[in-house]
Amino acid sequence: MLKQLLCALCVVLFSNSFAQAQLTIGGNLTQKGTETVLPDVQVQADAYGRFSISNEKGRYLIRGLKSGHYTLTYKRLGFQTVALQVNLRSDTIINLSMEMLSLGLKEVPVVARQSVTGSSSLLEKTAIQHTQPASLADALQLIPGQLAVNPDLSAVAQINLRQVPSSAEAARANALGTALVLDGIPLSNNANMQTTVNILNAAPGTLPAFASVAGRGNDLRQIPADQIESIEVIRGVPSARYGDLTSGAIVVATRAGVFAPEFTTRVNPNLIQQSAGLGVKLGANAGIVSFDGDLASGNADPRDELSGYSRFTSQFAWTKPWLDKQILTTTRLSLFQTRDTHKQDPADQAGMRKYSSKDRGFRLSSNGKYAPGSILISYLSYDAGLSYTSQESFLQERVVRDVYPVTDRETEGRHVARFGDSEYLSQVQVSGRPMSIYGRLEAGMLKFYKKFSPRNTMGGSFIAGAEYRHDVNRGAGRQFDALRPPRQNYSTGDRPRSYAEVPAISQLAYYLEGRSAGTFLGRNYSFHAGLRCDDLLVPRINLAVEAFSNLRLKAGYGLTAKSPTLSFLYPGPRYYDLQNFNYYAANPAERLVVLTTHVRDLNNERLKAYTSRKAELGADYKHPFFRGYVTAFIERTRNAFGTDRDVQVIQVDQLRALEFPVGQPPVLDPVPFGTKAFFAAYDMPVNNRQIENRGFEFQLETKALRSINTSFDVSGAWIRTQSYSSGDFIDVARSFSSAEVSRIGIFSNGYENRVEGTRFNTSLRFITRIPAFKFLFSGLVQTVWMSSNENYNDAPDAIGFLDNSGRKVYLSRAEARSELYKDLEKRIVLTGTDFQKPLWLFNVRATKEFSNRSGLSFYINNIPGDRGLFFSEVRRENIKRNQDLFFGAEFTIKI
Repeated sequence: MLKQLLCALCVVLFSNSFAQAQLTIGGNLTQKGTETVLPDVQVQADAYGRFSISNEKGRYLIRGLKSGHYTLTYKRLGFQTVALQVNLRSDTIINLSMEMLSLGLKEVPVVARQSVTGSSSLLEKTAIQHTQPASLADALQLIPGQLAVNPDLSAVAQINLRQVPSSAEAARANALGTALVLDGIPLSNNANMQTTVNILNAAPGTLPAFASVAGRGNDLRQIPADQIESIEVIRGVPSARYGDLTSGAIVVATRAGVFAPEFTTRVNPNLIQQSAGLGVKLGANAGIVSFDGDLASGNADPRDELSGYSRFTSQFAWTKPWLDKQILTTTRLSLFQTRDTHKQDPADQAGMRKYSSKDRGFRLSSNGKYAPGSILISYLSYDAGLSYTSQESFLQERVVRDVYPVTDRETEGRHVARFGDSEYLSQVQVSGRPMSIYGRLEAGMLKFYKKFSPRNTMGGSFIAGAEYRHDVNRGAGRQFDALRPPRQNYSTGDRPRSYAEVPAISQLAYYLEGRSAGTFLGRNYSFHAGLRCDDLLVPRINLAVEAFSNLRLKAGYGLTAKSPTLSFLYPGPRYYDLQNFNYYAANPAERLVVLTTHVRDLNNERLKAYTSRKAELGADYKHPFFRGYVTAFIERTRNAFGTDRDVQVIQVDQLRALEFPVGQPPVLDPVPFGTKAFFAAYDMPVNNRQIENRGFEFQLETKALRSINTSFDVSGAWIRTQSYSSGDFIDVARSFSSAEVSRIGIFSNGYENRVEGTRFNTSLRFITRIPAFKFLFSGLVQTVWMSSNENYNDAPDAIGFLDNSGRKVYLSRAEARSELYKDLEKRIVLTGTDFQKPLWLFNVRATKEFSNRSGLSFYINNIPGDRGLFFSEVRRENIKRNQDLFFGAEFTIKI
């Protein structure tokens, strides 16, 4: 279907493309102030258009252009990016002087900048550096609606886009649906299976003790901020280029090019970090090689010697033009290692608990672009990547329980087992070897421009591409002594399992997108429409129209989808070791226990992708003194992944002894004398979590007031998140009681049993620049004006029950409320509302740059030290809402 559509578009615009003459844009590039020539500047005509690279004399030339409107972008590491609007009618010469990034500039961007079409924010290098971040996660606090955080590496870091806390599974679905694209390659977490089997006393889907993001989004701590050149955070309707996502995308570009040797030391109470980088040109034709390295360690409390996190990353990049600079490729090799540890407390001789998680591996990627000079094809590009990680997680604890039978049998059937130790040391090793392969081929084509009248013009282009993903895990998996298993519920067991037997998942997608810009009745417009075909056919549209002078209205609508991960598709089997006969004699030779092992395979290849339907409407306004935007949105996520606790009723044969010979096990009657029902509970991945996010976000940025050299930026968001499960709920906890039960209740979930979170927050930033002293001072006043969390439970009555024969019986409302079924009512009803009072946070940052462009920075967060304590009526405990009083320093040397 996509091929046919592509052919039709080619036919429609083919004649128009041939009719237009090919034009050029060229010129000379120099450094402002010194007027020395600037080689290796990348000049791009439109986001997906032709390009050129300036030579040793600073000259550039873009060929094969058609008449029309272009956005020319000039980029070089260490220099301020320049974007120019050009209305091309003939061969054009544009000479440009570029400014080196420095605090000596009058305008240094230190806040997020909004895109023209759609909802995305761009963080440039200077904005990222000014937050003094330890990782990618710290830099994202500049996005409207996000809250400020202290730089910290002690806990897994993830982000929720356009969502506030409601339920834990809603947060996980949002993080899993947020794509992380690093230098054109999506960092896949689909093959991450670092998890354990939960005991049934814990809630379904409880995370393991060791650090893991299996079934969630990527851990943003693993991306050092010092290696990042720019970040684009797409929150609205993304381009059709981006797939396997629902919430949005974080598009990260790391630096690769020529730059002076640079060393940065970052210190605060929770971490110590050292980074270094260098980029050199090898010669006229050998390209540019750069290196970045980072070493960091920290913990949440410097007094805690048991817990800690360490990170080592390095990246080598090689950028080279080919064929007279018609082809530009960049190849990167990244090596990394991270480690989360919690050592055993010497005083904890009873529990002997310790755990750790270690990841180490590499990422190899290559990106290339070719400008063929063809009439139909403006460029061809590719992105290819391979990542491999060795994951080792470990959990140790002492297990103490009554004497109970154990077995290591992995097939169904009745057998003689043994009695296990009442006290032993459980050690579980989880070894994963996830590997991801990615490839993309893309073509930009059919650049066209048509002038219908002085007030009506239309121009645009098309991109088409194909994308392939392959994820597999070849790790040894979850290994332990089956006769000394991890903590578990009685009769419900676990066995060692290899991940190498888990099938790989592969995805092939195609996409086509058209981009048009021009004028209609004298008003500017831009329009993007795309179609992506992977598991589903998903359309995406973004429109921006100039309603009045300097006022632009925007709208977007689209569908996104996230495929299941291996941890959801293949959770593995569950084992039930049920007693047929149990005789524990004082003499070990006379003991006998007979078990029947039942195996339930929970692998679910029918699990489907979950989707998010996005719609937004907004307005941008640009004034000579200020600019700003406001966007209202609604996002409905359907059939997100969750974990439900279900029940299978198993009839267990009961055996009796015919004889009790001395010194020997009892002699059993082979014919059972009866059966006993066992309610076998298990946790099953499902597609029934529903999430709705709605609200608005805004940003207003002013020019600097000359009298005080200070500009202001106000941003914020009001967001309401509702989440619930559309599946039924079985009161499994009742079957765990010591008393024998004949039936357990079934309850309806749905919208009547939902969790709702609401938050309205603003961030006021003031930025004072003193260019003559190369000094920048900024402050943040963050206010959470309103925050609430509500648990609704409007359907407390059972809709039916599961009896001990395995039969499900459904009841009318009148029957459920009768005395006959009084025993089925919910014992625990989580309902109530927490309304939190306004919360304030005050942060300050200062940066001084020296003559050689080295710099010193310092910051203090939460100056008053207000902890923001709040007593939760639902949880019946005090909650600390604010960041701790925090400070840190950063020193950068550039040679």
